[in-house]
Amino acid sequence: MKSLWLDELAEFESHWTVDACYGKQLTEAGWNAFKVVMPQALEAHDDEWLRSQMTDSSFWDPHLLRQGKLVEYNKPDAIQKLTLGEFNIAYIRGVATVLQSRGADMCMVYRADEAYVPRSECSAWEDQEIPVCDVLAGHRVRYHPPPGDRRAFSVPSGPNCHHSIRMI
Repeated sequence: MKSLWLDELAEFESHWTVDACYGKQLTEAGWNAFKVVMPQALEAHDDEWLRSQMTDSSFWDPHLLRQGKLVEYNKPDAIQKLTLGEFNIAYIRGVATVLQSRGADMCMVYRADEAYVPRSECSAWEDQEIPVCDVLAGHRVRYHPPPGDRRAFSVPSGPNCHHSIRMI
């Protein structure tokens, strides 16, 4: 997971600004911290540890710019969305890559955590067997490269999705 994430980060940085994909509210200090703690989380910790490492207010822009206006945003929600989402995305890609390397063709979608408002789309995938190659092909496809394809299959299905995959 760690090496896949680091390779992806290097690819983003060579072709895009990283925040074209995620972390739009991070400051330069926030990006510098995230680039250090995300690999540590993937190697030896979890998403909760990652979240705890990213709470420093200097890591986050004080406001968002929307339609030319500065607006407030929910920073704890932004921290949760970034850390849980990115950890889960890296985890899913790592599991799918390992399964594929072992010759497994299928995996299973499961609900990894309760959702405040469950989505019908991904809830319908729960306990379904899906091709590992579809998981890998769907990696970030809904939003990167911009504008993405919102109709494409992707686990997770979007921000705040609480689904992941496991071996069958």
